[in-house]
Parts: sequence; C-alpha cells; structure tokens
Amino acid sequence: MTQTLSLSRRGILAGLASNLALAACAQVSYTAPKAELANAFAGNSPARRAGANAWWAAFRDKQLDALIAAGLKRNLDVLTAVATIREAQANARLVGANDLPQIDASGSAGRSRGQAGGISESSSATLGVSWLVDLFGQNRAARAGASAQLDAAYLSAEVSRLTVASAIAQAYVDARYYQQAIALTRQSLDSRKRSLSMTRTQDEFGSATRLEVLQAEQLVTQAEAALPGLEVGFDQSVNRLATLTAGRSADIAAQLRRGGGQPRAAYKASVGVPAEVIRVRPDVRVAERNLAAAVAGVGEAQAAFYPKLTLSGSVTPTNISGGGSSKTWSFGPQITLPLFNAANQANLSAAQARAEQSRLAWQASVLNAVEEVENALAGYNRDARAVSSQSRLVENARETVNLTRSSWDLGESDFFPVLDAERSLLSARQELASALRDQAVNYIKLSAAAAGGVGIPAV
Repeated sequence: MTQTLSLSRRGILAGLASNLALAACAQVSYTAPKAELANAFAGNSPARRAGANAWWAAFRDKQLDALIAAGLKRNLDVLTAVATIREAQANARLVGANDLPQIDASGSAGRSRGQAGGISESSSATLGVSWLVDLFGQNRAARAGASAQLDAAYLSAEVSRLTVASAIAQAYVDARYYQQAIALTRQSLDSRKRSLSMTRTQDEFGSATRLEVLQAEQLVTQAEAALPGLEVGFDQSVNRLATLTAGRSADIAAQLRRGGGQPRAAYKASVGVPAEVIRVRPDVRVAERNLAAAVAGVGEAQAAFYPKLTLSGSVTPTNISGGGSSKTWSFGPQITLPLFNAANQANLSAAQARAEQSRLAWQASVLNAVEEVENALAGYNRDARAVSSQSRLVENARETVNLTRSSWDLGESDFFPVLDAERSLLSARQELASALRDQAVNYIKLSAAAAGGVGIPAV
C-alpha cells in the first residue's frame, strides 16, 4: 500500500535525511557494450572509402539511381519508420514535461436564494501549481529511456532506408538479368530456327537425315519452352520494384525496355575492420539504443521504491455579491512513501528481464552483422574468377559454333556437332549472365552489410 502524508518543511527535511543517502542506489549507470571481434574479416577487407554509404552509385546506372531515390522517398516501410520517429519525439517531450511545474486553473459561479428571499451570487477561481521534485532520479531515468528510444527510432529509419535501397538494387539486378537471358534465348532461338530451316532443305535433297531434322526441331522447342519462365521472372522483378518504390509496374517496365545492360560495379566493394563495421551499422546501433532504454527502465523501476516529494500550492479568490470577497491560499510539500507495494518488486524484476533480453538481442545483432559481411565477402571475392572463367568459356563456345557450322556447310561433317555447339554456346552465355548477376548481388549484399546508413548518390 502507499501512504500519503502532509508534513511541515522541517518534518520533511528530518524524514528524508535518512533516505537521501540511498539516492545513488536508485541510479543505474550505463556504458555502451563493446564486442570482442577479430582484427580483420576472413576475406580481403580494404579500408573503407569516404562517402561509401551511397554504394549503388558504383554501378553508374541512372535508372537504378532514380529507382532508389524514389524508394527512399515513397516506400511505405520508410514512411512508417518516419512516423515512428514523430511518435518517439512526442514521447520524449511528454517525459520531459514531468520535470516542469504543472499549472492548472479552475473556476466556478453560482446563484442561490436565502430563507429571507434574497438572491446572492458568488464566483471563485483557483490557480494551482505542483512540482514533483526528482530526488531519486526516476524522472532522469525516464528521460534517458525516452532519449534512447528516440535514437533507436532514428536508427530504425536508417535500417529501413538501407533495407529498401538494397532490395531495390537486387530487384533491379534481377530484372536486368532476366532481360539479358530473354535476349540471349531469343537470339539462340533465331539461330536454331535458321539451322532447322537449313536442315529441312537439306533433308529434301537427301543430304540430311530425319534424325538431324528432329534434333534441330528439339533445340527450337527447348528455346521456346525456356522463354515463358524468363518472362515471368522479369515481370515479377518489375512488380517487386513497383512495390518497393510505390510506383506503377507498367511505367517501370517501359523504362527498363528502353535499354541497359546488366549492372556491373565500376569499382571494388570495400569494408572496414570488424570493429568499425559493427560500430556504424544502424541495426547494431538500434540494438544498443534499445539496451540503453531498457537499462534506464531498470533505474526507473528502482526509483519507485523511494519516496516522492511534491511541492504544490493554490490561490482561490472568492467574490460574493453583497458580502465582499475573500482569498484563500495554501502551499506545502507532500511526500509519498511506498511502504508495502509488491507491484514495485514485480516491475523491477520485469525491467531487469527486459534489460537482459535487450543485451542478448544486441549480442545477436553483432553476430548476425559479422556473419552477413563474411558471407558476402566469401561470395564476392570469388565472383571475379567466375565471371572471367565464364567469359572465356563463351568465347570458346562461340568459336566452336563457327568452326562446326563452316565444316557442316562444306560437307565435311554432319549436323550433330553444330547442334551440340549451339547448345553449349547458349548454356555458356546464360551461365555468364548468371555469374554477372551473382557478382552484382554479392556486391550489393557486401556494401549494404558494411554500410553505416544510406547516402544520396550524385546523379
């Protein structure tokens, strides 16, 4: 139970003397946690460039820049995060108002008839002021918690922006990949149709077999069957871009069809040392700010065990018709002593449990950050070799097609080597497109994993 006592000033000073020594116990000190990390990532990690937050500028693609700019401006997740910031700002102002004197005013007026039949009128107004003296730091803890939550809201908005920018870039890379795959398949289809026409002509003259005609028809059918799946992939990528940018699929598809190759970064991705990367990552900083807010909640719960001192006063002037006026006033302190309150202990235990959960969440965010960078590095550091190997394979396959076709035209060989060579060329070109896609995606993942937020590229 809670007992409220009105005491004289001398009584308050005497009653609080023994409790003031406990004020420091109500405060919970907070120091930002530090993670024990390796000196370097497993892969190569050159020093971070200045201004590397706008990592998508490395692709030097104006359409990608425009899509990301639109997403950062209109994406619903980003707008929701901005609204969360406004809520946190209002909450911080609300908590800060507890340290200010609370002033209120009220008034009344009335008319009454006495036994003698006379009518009297009266009016009064009351001005009241109260101020909670934060002796044991409950308000300070609440302010610290609200400030940490506001920081977390700002950083959460950065997480949303970074996530949206990364998702747009990956969807754009996918769309360009499917465009390239569709173009390659159509080119191969045209070539296979020409081969089929030539084979049928030679079959009519008896220089080609029915089996060769069937083989040529099979290659044409295979290319035709592959097109719908690639076209669906392109449409889905465009729809994803429309969702992320709050735009129209038809407009985005029209822009992409105007031309453009697969995105390739103009310079290498770079990350800092693990400690630097973890320090600037907004998701890790969100977890740290949540931990700070939770620790402040522990301090607020501890302060609830200590007395609360409130200074209050009021002035009430009263006017009575025919009877003059009067003025009453009062001023004095009020102390609230929590004697037997089991809820305080339960609140403290809950606050301590929340702080422990926040600490574990921060540790998990650090481990996740390191894993993301390591995984992206593992892929990105090998992508260049894969692209180079696939490029050589494409050149070899193209030369093989030319040689086998020339040999067949001269009648030096049958048509089977030509069919095999064309099949190998298409496969090699598709694999090269896939390797370029993987390289771009891993660049995006690595850059986003090591980024401290989102910057605006120079267009």
